[in-house]
Amino acid sequence: MGYKIELNDAIKAYTFDQDKIIAPEETVRRFKKKSAALDLDILSQTRRIDNGRLDIPVFFSECGADARKVTGTNKQMGKGGTPAQAEASAVMELVERFSFFSFAENEAHFFYATPAELGEDALDYTQIIKSVHDNETDALKVKAIYDQLPLKWTKGYDLTAQKEVNVPFNWFYMINEFNGPSAGNGTEEALIQGICELVERHVSSLISNGRLDVPGIHLDSFKDPLVREMLDKYKAAGINVYATDFSLDTGIPTIAVLAWDPDTFPDMSEI
Repeated sequence: MGYKIELNDAIKAYTFDQDKIIAPEETVRRFKKKSAALDLDILSQTRRIDNGRLDIPVFFSECGADARKVTGTNKQMGKGGTPAQAEASAVMELVERFSFFSFAENEAHFFYATPAELGEDALDYTQIIKSVHDNETDALKVKAIYDQLPLKWTKGYDLTAQKEVNVPFNWFYMINEFNGPSAGNGTEEALIQGICELVERHVSSLISNGRLDVPGIHLDSFKDPLVREMLDKYKAAGINVYATDFSLDTGIPTIAVLAWDPDTFPDMSEI
């Protein structure tokens, strides 16, 4: 035992449409400096790839040779309200993927055991039940089988109970793949990013699967200057935009935005 994640104050120093510890220009500078100092070819280049129609910046971060081997992809996309935000988004997407797949491929991070062998040091079975949306009655019928499964474990930390816990990595990887990996300028920022991504996908799944009715949002209710600027760009380009409140009962604001071009959809464009 000994794995722990400690949360500390993470003072916001950049608040232009985002709440970050440092400005996006500094994020990109730090990443390029640190990756260049490694004996690894991680980043080939970043480049802006939007065609200018909307004038909303989109960047590629193109993988170096070592990153391509690890991630299995050639590039990542990043977007933002400013070029600096979009470039930072693209390089942090590369950080997420490279770090996650590097972790997953390194057997030093894992050990093999059955839940029965780990006992109380294993992630509680109630969490396993929730991960596959089983009801407790049915799930308890197969617990004896689950307890004897040889699983691949890694160390995790329960932020609620504030204790180390062993997590069955291959169980959750089979269900979630790489949902949730997140990068940030600090531990707290990365955690917020990852937690919000999981909430976003959770509520989207509930709404889609249950065909739930959720409230729409009047676009004129958005007051943030950069959001208003981007909405104006969509309008000027003749693209219809709809916003919907996906927050459900989570208490975490989640908004879905749908955009479509009536002149080109569905032959030349998609939603």
